[in-house]
Amino acid sequence: MGRVDDALLTLREMPLGTERALQLAGLISTLFKINGVGLVTTGQLAFHGYADTRFDRPEIDFAPLTGGLQPRTVLDVMRGQIHAKGSIYEWHVGRIPVRFHDSVHIAHRELCRDFTTHHGVAKLVPVEEITADYILASVYPSQDNGAYVRAHRLLFNGLSEVFEMNWPVLSTLCHRPEYRVGEELAQMRIEAKKDVDAQGKGPDHIGDTGQMPTIRKARDEVEEVPSSLRSKTEEAAEGSPYPS
Repeated sequence: MGRVDDALLTLREMPLGTERALQLAGLISTLFKINGVGLVTTGQLAFHGYADTRFDRPEIDFAPLTGGLQPRTVLDVMRGQIHAKGSIYEWHVGRIPVRFHDSVHIAHRELCRDFTTHHGVAKLVPVEEITADYILASVYPSQDNGAYVRAHRLLFNGLSEVFEMNWPVLSTLCHRPEYRVGEELAQMRIEAKKDVDAQGKGPDHIGDTGQMPTIRKARDEVEEVPSSLRSKTEEAAEGSPYPS
């Protein structure tokens, strides 16, 4: 049994939920990185990664951040190595749907975060852009409680320093003409801060986030392929960096 197969077996033994999906995203991202494609995780999984919340029916959405999604490369990885069911853009890995999109709009690519897993790094779209989207959706064209709850959770976690929120960038996004929710951001941040203070979740009192992998801001240096996914030949090379 190969090392990718070993990783897949480990994933199948995990409960279906956010962590399993993030671990799978890390594995798939690593295999595409080896093939010269840098993926970014978008959609619902990115939100749950930042929010540290349950995703009982997880799904994974990817878009290329660097390189292109060539059909043969997708098939080589998804069918040849992951043993997924599907074709080109839509797959199932066990009970988790995996979708590939041609592109994704990201205003601040430098703020994509690296979500470190046991099988590699899953890059997430910037939390600032997700938060701005939910703030807008919570009030326009009418109030939406679901979007408000999600925006509040991200603001709460940012104020609690579960991750590092770039507040100036978030403010700039919310004041852009296509958003125009600067006042709503200010009000929701006050409300989130009250909850942070009430629950003692300030920077010196961050609660245990369990066994979830670590989020960090993406760095510019070359990332290393996890040793568990490298062949003996690759391990003998000079660190076997990902192709750029």
